[in-house]
Amino acid sequence: MDDWDAGSFLKNIAMIEIRAMARRRKPVGLWPNDDYVACIAWLADLCHNMPDASLRRGGIRGVIQRRNYRERPFLHAWKAADSIGREWIIDQLAREGIEWIPPVLMQ
Repeated sequence: MDDWDAGSFLKNIAMIEIRAMARRRKPVGLWPNDDYVACIAWLADLCHNMPDASLRRGGIRGVIQRRNYRERPFLHAWKAADSIGREWIIDQLAREGIEWIPPVLMQ
């Protein structure tokens, strides 16, 4: 799966999890405490900068215009994610059997 489709998929999964947390007032399993509102905000922040397949045809804007982001549209979101966020990304894709290789972060 390419970055655009992976980002779209993950955003949809995040929306389902956000709705579930809001309704049952309990965070997702990986969250370290019972603050579901903080977990909702964290998940929304995590997915905010992910690429989206619906934008692929409409052109690339903002930070994605730089060459390395054109080559790996997920690079910014991967860099911005914390270790829990990266784990969430990998786990969601693996759970569905989706093959995706994360961008390499240069030091």
